[in-house]
Amino acid sequence: MARPKQYAERVNVVKYIKSGAAWRFAPVIERNGKIVRDHVLIAGHDEVLLEGTYYLEWRVDHRRQRKAVSNFPDLVDEARRKSIELNARRVGVLASPIMPPLPGIAVARMRVTTAIDTYLDFVKHHRADRTYLTYRYTLDKLLRQSCATPHVEDISREDILKFMTDCYKLGLGGRTVYDKLVVVLQMFKRFGRTKLIEPNDWPDYVDKIRPIYEPEEIRTLLRRAVEDEAIFLKFMLGSGFRDREAQHVTWRDVDFRNSVVRVTAKPVWGFKPKNWEERAVPLPATLIEQLGALKSRRKALPADLVFPNSRGNPDSENDMIVKRVAERAKLNCGQCLTRHGNRCSQGPHCQHFFLHKFRHTFATEHLRHGIDIRTLQNWMGHRDIKSTMVYLKGVQSKDALAKVNASPALLLLSLRPGPPMPE
Repeated sequence: MARPKQYAERVNVVKYIKSGAAWRFAPVIERNGKIVRDHVLIAGHDEVLLEGTYYLEWRVDHRRQRKAVSNFPDLVDEARRKSIELNARRVGVLASPIMPPLPGIAVARMRVTTAIDTYLDFVKHHRADRTYLTYRYTLDKLLRQSCATPHVEDISREDILKFMTDCYKLGLGGRTVYDKLVVVLQMFKRFGRTKLIEPNDWPDYVDKIRPIYEPEEIRTLLRRAVEDEAIFLKFMLGSGFRDREAQHVTWRDVDFRNSVVRVTAKPVWGFKPKNWEERAVPLPATLIEQLGALKSRRKALPADLVFPNSRGNPDSENDMIVKRVAERAKLNCGQCLTRHGNRCSQGPHCQHFFLHKFRHTFATEHLRHGIDIRTLQNWMGHRDIKSTMVYLKGVQSKDALAKVNASPALLLLSLRPGPPMPE
C-alpha cells in the first residue's frame, strides 16, 4: 500500500505542487521501500503531478523546517543524511542549531548566498519570466549586496531594516520597498525564518487611486488611431487584459459564438497565465464584430496571434501604440521626463498614456455600472480579491452623487457673490 515517505520518523519527503488554484506541500508516495517519482498524496489519494520541487521536512523545537532538493536522484541520500543528523542531535552527539556547537563538531548551516541561489532557481521554474527577473534583482543584487550576515539561521530584524534602508538610499519609493521586502521575507520564510520584523517596520506609502482614461480621451485616441491601432485599443479597453496577455492572444482564444476571449497558456512562446489560471472574459458584441472583420481581412489561421509584430511573434512594444496615438492626437501633457531623459514635449513619451491604464478603466467602469466584485475578480484574473477591491476607491455611484448635489449645505456652493457691502 502506498504511504508517505519518512525517515526515522523525523524527516518527511514532500513535494511543492499546485493543487487546484493554490500551491501547497504534499507528501510523496513510497512503494516497496522506494519513493515513486511524481506521485503525491492528496486528500488520501495517490495523484501524479509532474511539476513541483521536492523538499525535506523536519521539526526543530516544534518548528517546521524545510530544505529544497533540486535533483530527484539525490533525494534519498539527502533524507538519510538529514535523518542521521537529527538523530545525532537528539542523543547529544551534535548540538542543536539554537545552541552553541560542541568543540570540534560542525553544525550544518545554510549560507544566505545559497538560500538566494536555491530560491531563485525555484522561482525561475515555477513563476513567470517577469516575476523571476523582478525577484532576481531584489535578491541577487539588492539583498546580496546589503546582507552582511553569512548564515540564514543568524538573520535578524536588524538585517532586514538595513536592507530597507539601503533600498531607500538607492532612491526607491515606499511602495517599491514594500514589494521588495515581501520578496525577501518570503525567501527567508521558505528556509524556516519567520517573524523577522515588527508590524510597524513595514514601509508607509500612499495607496493611490488607479488612474483611468476619461471618455473624451478615449474618443480622441480612437479618432486619431489607424484602423488596426483602434481595434487594439478597443480590445485593451473591452477585455481588461494585461499587456502580456494581449501579446499572446490567438484567434483560437476568441469565441465569436459566445462573445468571449480566453487567456490560455502558450508553451511555444513560454507564456503562462499569471497565477497559473486560465480565464474567460466577455467582450461587447460590437468589438466581436470588428475582430471578426479583422480576422477575415488577414485570412488568419486559428493559431495566429491577433496582435502580432511584423514577424508574426508577440509584440513587446505594444505600450508604444497608445503613446504614439496620444502624441498624434496632441494629448501629451508636455511636462513628462522619463528616466532615460526623453521628454513628452518632443515625442511619444507621455507617462499619462500607457496600456495598463485601460485595465484600470475596464475595472472601474464595470464597478460603476453594477458588476459585482466577485465576477470582476474572475474577469481580471486576481487571485486575491483585495487586488480587485482597490478599484472601489475610484468608483463614484450615481446615488452618492445625487445625494451630494441635494445636500442643503452644499447647495450654497451654487450661490453667486452679491454686490460689495457699502462701507
